[in-house]
Amino acid sequence: MIDIHCHILPAVDDGAKDMDMAVAMARIAVEDGIRTIVATPHLGNYWKSYAPIVRSKVELLQAELDRLAIDLRIRCGNELVLEDAAFVEATLANEQCCFLGDNPAFLLVEEPWAGFRPDTWDILETFRARGVTAVLAHPERHVFFREEPKLLDRMIETGVVWTQVSVDSLLGNNGPDAQAFALRLVDRGQAHTLATDAHSVSRKPVLAAGFDIVAKRAGAAAADAIRERMAAI
Repeated sequence: MIDIHCHILPAVDDGAKDMDMAVAMARIAVEDGIRTIVATPHLGNYWKSYAPIVRSKVELLQAELDRLAIDLRIRCGNELVLEDAAFVEATLANEQCCFLGDNPAFLLVEEPWAGFRPDTWDILETFRARGVTAVLAHPERHVFFREEPKLLDRMIETGVVWTQVSVDSLLGNNGPDAQAFALRLVDRGQAHTLATDAHSVSRKPVLAAGFDIVAKRAGAAAADAIRERMAAI
């Protein structure tokens, strides 16, 4: 399996606090059947996890996993906060962020927790012009999407947005409201990808349970379609 959203890099953001925790997270992931993790530290006005930092940390972590013979590949990525159109445009123009797995066709993004950015629509047009699909992190956890589902529908209908539903949400670990909305996305065929959004050994990198839930609710074909999208990334 492939995890496209994971805060496994040590001492970069609010994820793994050190190399020991990063290695422990890697062991949990491998035990679950994950063989590739895209490391996606936050990049926004608060966390400054720019591309050179990500690449350096990925090399260090991969070297340690190889030394320990842990069968896991770490790829570069970022979780880009859609602070505003100017911030996103400058970040892309200056090549300050990492696309998912260094694939310039896909970028993990998240709306600010404070509220939906009205210039999101301008940002999506920027992505369209660059041929980028925005993979929207954990929309089920944002109150404004739950209160106004048509907002998310509109984003998806632009054709440049895929959702990323977190397994913890499907399992109820992010609360009943997030779980209900995550299941709604699965039922409506709007859960385009699954990821762990793991930050630690307690908020851990497990994917298998999420695929089981999708297969039981929406069928094996729906789960396979999600795997195919993640492989494309």
